[in-house]
Amino acid sequence: MIFRFDSCELNTENFTLQVNGVPTLLEPHVFDLILYLIEHRDRLVSRDELFKNLWAGREVCDATLSNNIKCARAALGDDGERQIIIKTTRGRGYQFIAEIIAISGESNSSSIPENSIRGTDSTISPALTIKPYLRPLLAVSLLLFLLIGYSLWPPVSEKNVNNAANSHNPKSIAVLPFNNHSDLEKDIFFTRGVHDDLLVHISKISAVKSISRPSVMTYLNSGKDVQTIGKELGVTTILQGSVQRATDQIRINVHLTNTLTNENIWAESYTRKFTAKNIFVIQEEIAKTIATALETVLSPREIANIEKLPTQNLSALEAYFRAKESSRKNNHDGFKQAIAHLEQAVELDPKFSTAYALLAFLSVEQIFWTGLPEKEQITKAEALIAITMNLDSNISELYRAIGRLKVYTNDFKAAESAFKRAISLNPNNAEAYASYAQLYLRSLDNIPQAISLLSKADTLNPKDDNLAAALAQVHIVAGRFDEARNIVEDILVRKPTFAKAYRKLTFIEFFGDHNIAEALRSLSKNIELDPDVPFISMLMGLIYIHLGDNEQAIAWLNHALALAPEFNGANHSQAFIHQLRGDYDAAFDSYLKVSKDFLLINESMYNLMKAGLQTQRSTEAIAHFQKIYPELFQADVKVNTTNFAVALALGRLLKQQGKIAQATRLLSGSLNAAQVEIHGGWADDHNNWQARIYLAMGNKEAALAAFTDVVEQGWHSEKLINDADFHQLQNEPKFQQLVQTMKLGHKVEREKLRKMESNGELSPIPTIP
Repeated sequence: MIFRFDSCELNTENFTLQVNGVPTLLEPHVFDLILYLIEHRDRLVSRDELFKNLWAGREVCDATLSNNIKCARAALGDDGERQIIIKTTRGRGYQFIAEIIAISGESNSSSIPENSIRGTDSTISPALTIKPYLRPLLAVSLLLFLLIGYSLWPPVSEKNVNNAANSHNPKSIAVLPFNNHSDLEKDIFFTRGVHDDLLVHISKISAVKSISRPSVMTYLNSGKDVQTIGKELGVTTILQGSVQRATDQIRINVHLTNTLTNENIWAESYTRKFTAKNIFVIQEEIAKTIATALETVLSPREIANIEKLPTQNLSALEAYFRAKESSRKNNHDGFKQAIAHLEQAVELDPKFSTAYALLAFLSVEQIFWTGLPEKEQITKAEALIAITMNLDSNISELYRAIGRLKVYTNDFKAAESAFKRAISLNPNNAEAYASYAQLYLRSLDNIPQAISLLSKADTLNPKDDNLAAALAQVHIVAGRFDEARNIVEDILVRKPTFAKAYRKLTFIEFFGDHNIAEALRSLSKNIELDPDVPFISMLMGLIYIHLGDNEQAIAWLNHALALAPEFNGANHSQAFIHQLRGDYDAAFDSYLKVSKDFLLINESMYNLMKAGLQTQRSTEAIAHFQKIYPELFQADVKVNTTNFAVALALGRLLKQQGKIAQATRLLSGSLNAAQVEIHGGWADDHNNWQARIYLAMGNKEAALAAFTDVVEQGWHSEKLINDADFHQLQNEPKFQQLVQTMKLGHKVEREKLRKMESNGELSPIPTIP
């Protein structure tokens, strides 16, 4: 059968798609999705129906379907805004709405030439959304996104749907949570620690795909049989076991099962004297037996890694197990507890290398979670890393810690090298892949590479909510807010107390929906669940500024400072407080103290410029730019999506001092970079960077057009209404009309906020103990 619609021809006999007569590369599952919607075009097709009929026997998340819909639209020349071929009815499903001519019999269309589906250039350019006048290029970007995302959403053709397990990696394993058979309930942490440590041992076998702990823990008391779990996780074997300790004895029972046949492969019971050494020896024996059972030959390095005895101090090992259990709370208190346990572990055993590695990593993470002084934490982490390197330089988690440290010091090349080393030491380290992806997302702006790395992490850890939240953030940055929302809502259905999910929902509502009141409600819920993170309280204050509620903004910014007076956003927060109070000299002084590695440094430097102009301290401001961003003073200056606001600020300062040629280079570079849409952060349209750049270049007409575009998208902000940058436009009738539109939007937002407050939907500022 051939289906012709719009400029497309879908051939079900040779499984091809042609658009404007040109063969189009199409992933099999996307083809199946398009065909299913065509065959049922007379009605709305629910998401559940698509899952049931296209992913039979395989558990997938909503983001998988959303991605396939996105890819289908891109291939057909449609998109989520126009929806001229595939229409979305939010919360209900999808419908194919284009007019179709169906032709039965053999097709006259030529099939895709063999060489048209062979490998293309492997260089992937950043898949960033382009401004409206460049949107025709979006289809190409999405096709590249499809290619690199292939491993995250593998095709399941009609031929293999009924035998999905056969496509699993034959050398793959999931170690299900061990049962605690000890008499004491408090021994649960120990049982989980043994289970976790065994996972680490097995993950060091590079030829065996092993599923990470967060995913296997979802099967705790699930009641599902091994064959179902094997299908859901994509593994051919499952290890189950139990731990029992009593007085001076420990017993570990394990059995390995084939998920395809449900046959028992191997079982063993280990009863030994209760010592740390014996625990590691048992884990070593189990790992080696699994390698043999899966017909894997261990390399000398793998054998050495498996046979390592990180500690022989049982109390230190117990403290380490408690630390890992606490860290998985993924909140302020959990990380503080984990650090206390790890400090106890290394005090009990100063040669406990893996404890030092985790302590180094968490010391870096404390910069965000507890707001401890950045320089002190970096110094502390560097010392812990040095100790670990002397004890054992081949620990995967050590290099993950180094990578995170280098991100904070803006040494992105060193960070990349560290993450690669972490992965080479443990190819099953899903967390290392995720951290590597975050590097690209935050620092290199290479969204395709971030997605590719998250794809790999997903195969190793398909049920981890932290990983899902990271994927949601990628979609936010790329402007794919519907996909991000699907992921976040899916998380919250399963885990309504997951604070991080509410933070992602805040970004979706703020940057995607332009809904300030709902964003405040979601961030308030985040703070209610995890009240002691200063960066989040700072964000609350910054959002209130957009609503024009300076009193609440100052209260939240002061709360962030009270939580952690030296957190890495402290000077930015203090500067805003001074600014809101009209003390621009004090604001200028605070902006001078903001560290270059601060996440919002672009906004800080831009505000520094404005305060410098207002206080006639331009020369001092330029000197600071020279100190912090010397690369912007070079003749061959490179302005990109990571520094264009800083370049704009410096360009304005230099232009004011008559250095026109240098200023023009910076402003032109800023404009080019600002035309790339990056959502969900300082570079987002809500700051209206293009209008600011055009005004700096003296082009009021273009500035007004850019301002119009932002307002017509639905954005409204008191910051924009009162910003002195736009005073040049205040006599323009169109600008006055736009300001009135924004004020009306604000009126609606304030009314919604009042209702939320009266209904108790917004938590008050937490009391600090």
